[in-house]
Amino acid sequence: MGHLVLVAMLCAGKADPKLVGTWLMGGGPFMTLNANGAGLMEGDSLKWKTEGTTLVLTDADGGEDRATYAVNGDALTLTLNGIPLQLTRAAKGESAVKPKGKLSKKLEGAQGQDDEAEADAMRALQQFQQQAQQQLMQQQQAAQPQRAGSDQLSQLLLSSNWCYLRYASGNTYTQKVHFNANGTWADYSESDIYVSNSMGMAEANNARQNTGQWAVRNGDLLLSDPPETPQLTPIGLRITRNSNGSPILNANGREYSMCR
Repeated sequence: MGHLVLVAMLCAGKADPKLVGTWLMGGGPFMTLNANGAGLMEGDSLKWKTEGTTLVLTDADGGEDRATYAVNGDALTLTLNGIPLQLTRAAKGESAVKPKGKLSKKLEGAQGQDDEAEADAMRALQQFQQQAQQQLMQQQQAAQPQRAGSDQLSQLLLSSNWCYLRYASGNTYTQKVHFNANGTWADYSESDIYVSNSMGMAEANNARQNTGQWAVRNGDLLLSDPPETPQLTPIGLRITRNSNGSPILNANGREYSMCR
């Protein structure tokens, strides 16, 4: 008869006495279920009851959790949404889960505000770093010389060799410059100088070849001439036209015309 009464009480949504007590998870207090149907879970009050093998937990806001349970001695297994939770009964004299006091709740609230403020600061810092990185990339792209052949000036430079010729007092100075599409340049300079004295006339011939890098930026030609000028440096190039309308390159006090 007593057994039938207990079954009837369980089916009516009463509290299973086997669940009364404090239950630990991971060695620490997790929840306390009192015989009067009240309880605590991690410091928050709740109400509880059993319906058959289902434990029903209702929090102070009316939220409800339903978990099947099985008690085996001092071990309790709760299965919620297919996930089993293993709990053990606290020994006698072990402190139960108690509600937190107002001071603790104030401290937690302040800590939560600090955490939120720190998170906002981190987001602001990350946003600033991203903007700074984007700005730096834009500056680097703007400062980077245009690739050879991608603009009108580059096309003009690539269209021909460019020669300089000077003739004075019987002496000849020549220079031929060639621009390559891969961003390199080369020139060949030669001078023929005639010297006369009491011993007669002598001829001196001097030839040399230079190479380097070239690029165009903001409509100007940049050249490197290692080892004296290893970095790309603007030369202040100006373009004019002769009487025939052909382009003339003006740089470093010299005029260069198209040549083979």
